[in-house]
Amino acid sequence: MGPGDFLHKQAQTPLVEHFLMTGVRGSIATNSRSILEAARACFIPSGAAAGEPKLRLRFWVDPRGESQPPWPKPYFRGLGHLVFAGFDRQSSMLMDLRTNRAIGRFSPAMSEHQPLWTTVIFPVLMSIMGATVGVTELHSACVARHDSGLLLVGGSGSGKSTLSLALAEAGFSFLADDRTYLTRAEGRITAWGLPTQLKLRADAVAWFPELDKVRQTSASDSERDLWIDPASALGIMRARRCEPMELIFLERRETPTCELSALDSDHAARQLEADLLVEDPDASERQRDLIANLVKLPCWHLAYGGSPQDVAQFLQARFSL
Repeated sequence: MGPGDFLHKQAQTPLVEHFLMTGVRGSIATNSRSILEAARACFIPSGAAAGEPKLRLRFWVDPRGESQPPWPKPYFRGLGHLVFAGFDRQSSMLMDLRTNRAIGRFSPAMSEHQPLWTTVIFPVLMSIMGATVGVTELHSACVARHDSGLLLVGGSGSGKSTLSLALAEAGFSFLADDRTYLTRAEGRITAWGLPTQLKLRADAVAWFPELDKVRQTSASDSERDLWIDPASALGIMRARRCEPMELIFLERRETPTCELSALDSDHAARQLEADLLVEDPDASERQRDLIANLVKLPCWHLAYGGSPQDVAQFLQARFSL
C-alpha cells in the first residue's frame, strides 16, 4: 500500500480462482489461501476457460487485523444498489448489485474460520447478490436421488427440516433444509445447495434420538434451536445440485396423517412468489419467469402429521426418483 492509501485501493490480492456459485460463474481474488479453501468447500471449482464471470469478488485480509472469535451477528445496511455487510469491527463487505461485484476486508482470524465462510458469509453473499445474476432463492428444502430432486416448500414450522432429515436417513441425499437456490439454463432448471447447517428445534430429539449425542457440541442461538452439520454429525450424504422433478407444498397437522393431493400451477406459483423479496424489477421478472417454468412440474399439497420417518416412508414409496 502506498502512503495515504486510506481505502487500501492498492492492496494486493494475487490469488485468483474461478467457481460455479449456485449455478453462476464467479471469480474470487484474494491474498488468503484460507478463503479460497472455504470457497472450494462451498462452491464448485471451475477453470477460467469456463467463461466470463458474472460475479467478481475481491477479499483482502489485513495482516494487522486483531479481531478474534466469538463473532457477533452480522449486520446489514443498504443504499440503492449498494449493500454493506459488517461481520465485526475489522471485517466487512460491500456488494454492488449494479456491477455484480463485491469487495471485502477481513481480519486474519476471520479469514481462517472456514465454518463462518461456508455457513454465513458466502450464503449471505449469494442471498443478496444472486437475484441480480439469475439465481432464484426459494424458501424450501430439497432432497435428491440419482440427480433428481424433490422440493419441499413451506414456511417456518411446516417441518421442512425434520422431513428433509428423515428423507436423507431413508436414502435420499440432503441438499438444503430451508433455502434452495435455482437457476435456469437451456430450458432446464437446476437446484443448488450450500453447506449451511441444519436447523432443528430441540424437540426434534424425540424423533431423532441420535441428535442427543451431538447436542452438546452443536452451536445454538437459543435453547429451542439445534444447529448441526448433517454430514459430519450424522453421516448424511449431501448433494450440491440436482434437477427438481416434483414440488411438495407442506401443511403440518397435529394428528398423524398423510394426505396428498394435486396442486394447480397457479396456486403453486402464487405461493412461491409470495416469498420473493427482490426489489429490482428486472431481477424480479427473471425470478417470476423461473417460477412459471418450475410450476410446470407436478405440484402436490401434503397435509401430514406424526412421525417424520413415517411420512418419509410414504413419500419414498410415492416418489421413486
